[in-house]
Amino acid sequence: MKKLLSIILLTASLFAQANNIFTINPSVYSASVGNAGIADASIKNLFHNPAFAGLKQQHSEVSYVKWLPNLVDDMGYQNLSYTSNFGFTSELFYFDYGTQTQADPDGIIVGDFQSSSMRFGLGYGLDLKGWLFGARLNLYQHQFIDDVDIGMNYGLDVGVHKQFNNTSLGIVLKDLGGETEFLDEKLALPMSIGLGIKQSIPFRENITYNILLDVKMYEDWNSIGIGDELVINDMFYIRGGYYTEQDFDVDYITLGGGIDVGSINIDLAYLFNEESFHNETVMLSFGFDF
Repeated sequence: MKKLLSIILLTASLFAQANNIFTINPSVYSASVGNAGIADASIKNLFHNPAFAGLKQQHSEVSYVKWLPNLVDDMGYQNLSYTSNFGFTSELFYFDYGTQTQADPDGIIVGDFQSSSMRFGLGYGLDLKGWLFGARLNLYQHQFIDDVDIGMNYGLDVGVHKQFNNTSLGIVLKDLGGETEFLDEKLALPMSIGLGIKQSIPFRENITYNILLDVKMYEDWNSIGIGDELVINDMFYIRGGYYTEQDFDVDYITLGGGIDVGSINIDLAYLFNEESFHNETVMLSFGFDF
């Protein structure tokens, strides 16, 4: 009975935090501009706005990130995505919590276990007279301790985007859906509404400066991301930004860039704040256009 009780308590502690894992931005492209991307019409920003599937570009991308490197050394996530030129998209996000130690109520170590969370998404987008519309259905699954079953959950994302000359606007509703069941407990997904704006300032024929702002409003907290980007010849990208969740005392500066050489593109992001667990987080992704 004691062992079962320790399993329930431990899993409940993880379960209380697990759904928030899915608010992590897997897009390295946008991570370097303060996680702003709701209004930035790029196929790499599908996490922020499913309407960008309406760009109908064939693209695949893979990324790996070690998460909270100053706190642990075996936690991170992988993200795989594919978009077709017919407007269909798919994505697999896998978060590995690493090895964790299980103890009984008396504090005696009884073993180690692995835990993870996964999101699998399928979406579609279209362009209707210059307006981009899109939706994505996500399936969520947590795996903690084998003795305790956690039900699969689902969530629906819907978004819209419109460009007015050099100004772009985006609106997205995320994680409209059901509840994750754990024993006698139920936990809703972190539903949110996000608003984004992007302002492009052409300097010369081959140089553009972009300013981006995202505001996301959840039930109990908000987040703000702001960033800028210098684009040279549509090939080289220099980026910076700032991200904050004031309710949780989370904030960090972001830096990064990218290179696009036709069918291959690489993006790099670096998050730092010496007083934060996010300090020295490095993100890298490889994309392929067909």
